[in-house]
Amino acid sequence: MSQNAVQMTFAQPQGSNIERMTLLQLIGHELDLTETQRETAQSRYEAVGNWIAGGAAPELELAVISPQGSIALGTATKPIGSNEFDVDLICHLAHVTRTTQPWAVKHLVGERLRQNAGYAEMLKEKQRCWRLNYAGEFHLDITPSIPNPECSNGGELVPDKKLREWKPTNPKGYRARFEQYAAIEPSFEVQFAEARKRATVEPLPQGGGKNTLQLIVQICKRHRDIHFLTRDRDLAPVSIILTTLAAWSYAHCARAKPYSSELALLIDVVMAMPLFIEHQAHDGRTYYLIPNETTSGENFADKWNTDPRLVVAFFDWHSALLKALADVQELRGIDQLGKSLSESFGENIVTPAVARLTGMVTSARRGGLLSVAPGLGLTVGRDRGVAVRSNTFFGG
Repeated sequence: MSQNAVQMTFAQPQGSNIERMTLLQLIGHELDLTETQRETAQSRYEAVGNWIAGGAAPELELAVISPQGSIALGTATKPIGSNEFDVDLICHLAHVTRTTQPWAVKHLVGERLRQNAGYAEMLKEKQRCWRLNYAGEFHLDITPSIPNPECSNGGELVPDKKLREWKPTNPKGYRARFEQYAAIEPSFEVQFAEARKRATVEPLPQGGGKNTLQLIVQICKRHRDIHFLTRDRDLAPVSIILTTLAAWSYAHCARAKPYSSELALLIDVVMAMPLFIEHQAHDGRTYYLIPNETTSGENFADKWNTDPRLVVAFFDWHSALLKALADVQELRGIDQLGKSLSESFGENIVTPAVARLTGMVTSARRGGLLSVAPGLGLTVGRDRGVAVRSNTFFGG
């Protein structure tokens, strides 16, 4: 399966890639929390943290709540058919040791939340966390954690209700490593690199300044959500697997060679993701490993080893995403791109992104700022290439 997924080839770009990449960036912007949502989420989880730390139990005295997962990484995506974002939080209890039973620590945090009448009405227990449901806004998932003395990298332990044991994790270490990968600067072929320097592209809307790795993760997650709308959603690859494989693949591809465009880099990163899944043979069976490289004992693909359907579902999704990106590279014209992307990423996300891009190009054309730069295609700015007349069809 993995061989079929990574051996697909793509035609060389037809025309410009700048508008295609800009459209994908705008789609990423549409998936983001707004600034108001970010501020509201932060004020809410800070209030929760203060409430927990104010409990009478000495174990809660130095409780600190911090974001983890997609919110911390800047890769959160708007849920399909809902405005409610999942905000994953860690409630770290520095005074608690692993000699305390996991269920007892989880119960302690839950009981403290129930002491607040407002929180009690919204509270729901999950396997490893407590969920506060702000209807129409957020799910705040609060996972208790304690220090992991066996991890020299600042790792933590979280309770597992089903297994009744402590499980290793390291959200802060994972975030730091992700940011290291995201900071890697890819190189581009001389013609494209020089054209990028000469070209001035109109800034994206507020909140659109994410890095390439964050955008790639968002594209993967959104496509997964759409892909599994008509399939068994329980088989959809979990976000931590997509994020980890994308990060490793980006770090490899960004260093591997100069690219002809940013879109070519994006496609290569997605194509190579399965290559970073480790396989081990035991007793005639294949076991999958996608480790948390910042702590020992955490395998993000652990469930793959008990449910083979998850493996099949991952590679089916991966092949579908590659096909969608091939269409992005080959199609010409904003109408064709918009239609194709709507099928893969959702009309309610793509339509406003297309409208923004069309507006940017129309405004630049009217102001005489639209031009064609070698290696880039349509750009915005003066003296950057061959001027485009006001009646030129965008995407032609």
